Amino acid sequence: MQHHILINIFAIFGVATAVIVICKFLKIRYIIGYLITGVLLSPNTSAYFADMEEVKVYAEIGIILLLFTVGLEFSFSNLKRIKNYVLVGGAAQVFFTIFLTAGLVWLFMQPSSEESIFWGFLYALSSTAIVVKVLQDSNKITTSYGKFILAVLLFQDIMIVPLMLFTPILAGAGDSSPIEAIAWLLGKLIAMGGISYLLARYVIPFFLKTVMKIQSQEVFLIAVVFLVTGIALLTEEMGLSLALGAFIAGLIIAETNYSHMAISCFLPFRYVFMSFFFISMGMLLDYKIFLTDWEWIILWFFFTLIVKAVAGILAVKVMRLDWKTAVAVGFSIAQIGEFSFVLAQSGLEYKLISTNNYQIFLAVSILLMSVTPFFILKAEQIHPAISKVIHSRSNG
Repeated sequence: MQHHILINIFAIFGVATAVIVICKFLKIRYIIGYLITGVLLSPNTSAYFADMEEVKVYAEIGIILLLFTVGLEFSFSNLKRIKNYVLVGGAAQVFFTIFLTAGLVWLFMQPSSEESIFWGFLYALSSTAIVVKVLQDSNKITTSYGKFILAVLLFQDIMIVPLMLFTPILAGAGDSSPIEAIAWLLGKLIAMGGISYLLARYVIPFFLKTVMKIQSQEVFLIAVVFLVTGIALLTEEMGLSLALGAFIAGLIIAETNYSHMAISCFLPFRYVFMSFFFISMGMLLDYKIFLTDWEWIILWFFFTLIVKAVAGILAVKVMRLDWKTAVAVGFSIAQIGEFSFVLAQSGLEYKLISTNNYQIFLAVSILLMSVTPFFILKAEQIHPAISKVIHSRSNG
């Protein structure tokens, strides 16, 4: 059954509004409400959106918009202030998670090494949207572990690009060898980097300066949308991805004199972009997986929670911070990230993950996102509680 796109958007945001109101009453986080909305509207639940390809188009739009706002908020001055946390702590968390996950999955499940590494990629990312929102709402963003968490999330947001680009190579897509594929990819990235530099240094500032002579916020907004779509299409034409182009567009505009105006124009819509993304991800979930594979969902839930918490704790200890901070960070980022959904779709396309495992992954991700606010709010109490248990047992 086909519907006009405006009717579809009307249906999506109408159901979302009702679900979010109910979630607010039940004190459930709004992002979980978006995912529930997606499940209710899923082709697996309702016949309204019978075309899964249409849902994937909505998901891609959400990804592009979300990555653009991530790039727009990326600040090199902020990066310099916490560069050690970002470069050392963030890198340690990502690579510890990849190695721990890949090693344990390979040891117990016996898939191919490529599939094991891909599972490491999926687990390496945490949810920037949920974690930052909860930290802000609870006034914990300026704490010692809050700053470290921000640094780790920032590094993860940067890593999504190479992880997305490396996935086809991991799957052996194409006729060339892995070394040739990596070299070709690096060549494309260098070329895109050169183009981006020229655009950021000469073309876009001149273009935006010309546009601003009109002194119209509406024209400026249209011009920025034009730039984002143009750069996104350029990266796709180069064999990269639309999402990468949107991220680069955000980075370029963030470095111009008009970054504050762009942020003031687009960030109020960030939650609309985010809702679109999470709803579309929920629409890809088949709720029946909770009935058919609930044992695997429980197993992977605790496996993910423990592995990600341990990797986060190790990353903090690399920076020689105290155990209380390490445990708080570890459990606060022990969920699956929104961009892991993007990677999972890519892995499904390249047969690095089966359809059933993809559905289990989505189910586990939603459950982990649901408990994340609890862990963040109780983060500072986890280490004292663990210490008390260990102390009482040692005395006993």
